[in-house]
Amino acid sequence: MAMIVNNNDKFRNVAREETRPMREYMITESIQQYKDFYEGDEEETEFFEYLNNLPNRDKIRFMEIFEDHTVDKFDYKRLESIPKREHNPELNFFKNLAFDLIDFRDRVRPISTDITKVEAAAKYQK
Repeated sequence: MAMIVNNNDKFRNVAREETRPMREYMITESIQQYKDFYEGDEEETEFFEYLNNLPNRDKIRFMEIFEDHTVDKFDYKRLESIPKREHNPELNFFKNLAFDLIDFRDRVRPISTDITKVEAAAKYQK
């Protein structure tokens, strides 16, 4: 089993190969956006030659400032309602309160965390 796992000939780096076109697009577009923004400045024109041979760290920084104008800017956040645990009339107030707190910890908080992550990642989705 270890020989199969360590044999690199049978596996390919899917994450790198599949995301390469998008990463290259983001780098070229962010550099072009920078050039378009500063094209009228005299002191920036000599810096444009440096942009063609950027090191990887600078490419990552340019990818961070990249803004895709083809993506809709509308904020699609919406109200999500997580239903409350049903009140049990056979239990007293303190037991119901304890079960509400347990329900919040075990069900409501993880669901709200997932919703927050989906909304935060929505701007990077096509």
